[in-house]
Amino acid sequence: MDARKVIEMGGGTLLVSLPKEWTRRNGVHKGATLAVDELSARKLIVRPIEDVADEPREIDIEYPREGFAQVADDLTGAYLLGYDVIRIVGERAISREDRRRLKAAMARLVGLEIMDEDSKRVTLQFLLESSVIVPERIVRRMVSIIDGMLVDIAEGVTKGDQKLLTLVGERDDEVDRLYFLLVRAIRAAIMRPELAESYGLTPVDVLDYRVLASFLESAGDAISELSQTLEHLVAPSEAARGLAECVVSLTQMIDLGTQAFISRRTRRTRTENATVQALGGELSKKLESIAQRPGAAGVAVAEALGAIERVSSLLVDISDLAVTTQTVH
Repeated sequence: MDARKVIEMGGGTLLVSLPKEWTRRNGVHKGATLAVDELSARKLIVRPIEDVADEPREIDIEYPREGFAQVADDLTGAYLLGYDVIRIVGERAISREDRRRLKAAMARLVGLEIMDEDSKRVTLQFLLESSVIVPERIVRRMVSIIDGMLVDIAEGVTKGDQKLLTLVGERDDEVDRLYFLLVRAIRAAIMRPELAESYGLTPVDVLDYRVLASFLESAGDAISELSQTLEHLVAPSEAARGLAECVVSLTQMIDLGTQAFISRRTRRTRTENATVQALGGELSKKLESIAQRPGAAGVAVAEALGAIERVSSLLVDISDLAVTTQTVH
């Protein structure tokens, strides 16, 4: 640690000197302007002002390609890589159908809007500020949606409400949108260490958030599949009630597992992880019991049991990730 003494000037202004080697490396000289950002109640980030106003990153995507799917893939890739301005540039006029497909592809990418277009070109721009796409906030939002999906599945199965189960599956689209936004934020934090610091994340934290993003996205997909499978259970039954109880256990696991990850530097983490592990073990026993009940031999029940087991495994992985991260720190 390089300790430096604080000096008081007239009027109560406090000054602290900057390390000479740091100023040389960053081109800071007398009269230069520095940006000072508050990272937390006890931490400040000091950096050259040039880092604050980076030029937007731009990329051109050629149109047409072998098929529009390739254009859509390139668009998603450019978004995830952190490009701020993305232009679809055509050798010929972009067809009405492909414009419709382009807007459908954009619907998955939060913050991306059409800024300009003509017959052969469409210019898209990412409009969200870095301060808005804090990884922890995005994760909390994803978990809130997934939690709501599980609650509605339990209610839909208990009441035999197929319409409610259908609506649950549709919300996985929002989980996917947030997943793409989270991956973009993580990539930006990797490429710009000062941005990661502003989020309060170390390089290890950033990598762990990338793994967490994958777990949550996979959980959303599995829950969506579960809701579709359970639509085939026409009427409430003993097996259906048992499945609803299992889904309630999943809500407890995701709440505890995510909280363990977010608060991974506290003593509570291992306690929360142990609780998630215990809930996962109890859930496996419940699933085995349901499989042996009369009337549980149908395809829908068997597929539902498998989907619940997959979600449970992912939630245990999230909780384990929190413990692994705490050990590293």
